[in-house]
Amino acid sequence: MKSTCPVCTRTYRGIALSTVKGGNTVEVCPTCYKTLDAEYRKNSCIACAFFQSGTCELFGTDLDEPYVQNIKCNYYTTSRDPETIAKVKIKKLELAGRYEEAAKEYETLGLKEKAAETRRKITEKPHHPMNLDEAIGQLIQRGQTLTYFCCHCGTPLKIGAKQEVQKSCTQCNYDLSAIDVAKLISQHL
Repeated sequence: MKSTCPVCTRTYRGIALSTVKGGNTVEVCPTCYKTLDAEYRKNSCIACAFFQSGTCELFGTDLDEPYVQNIKCNYYTTSRDPETIAKVKIKKLELAGRYEEAAKEYETLGLKEKAAETRRKITEKPHHPMNLDEAIGQLIQRGQTLTYFCCHCGTPLKIGAKQEVQKSCTQCNYDLSAIDVAKLISQHL
């Protein structure tokens, strides 16, 4: 039986191969597969220098998620140069507020002044509770969605880039004002 490739519109025999085009899964002919898969691997977390670590330290997402693309990450790198990797890792650690770990990375690069400067940020930055807008802004910046549960019926509720704060449960209409959503988000960041 012949199939038609949705990309090149040619007919072919055999099994359709699954790959990615424009961030979506597509089943294509072997010729298109080779081209699209090479392009996808060049522009995906699979090619990132941090893929072997298992999770992205910045976004907290699994890097083996097959459709995460570098377009969403300002710190994407395919370089295998240890110095470049360390500098990108430092940026990620500082953005996540993990200053001590960032300082240790600076020290491995021999940048003791930068390490000391980074350690000063630990004491200079007073920990103040985030308000709700700041917490949601952090989720949006990281591209994350947080799932929490109604304390009355257990319905999963989401908050993040495309979801707004629920005032009441969508299932049981229980008032959710007792939940400090800002504190909940800051505990997961």
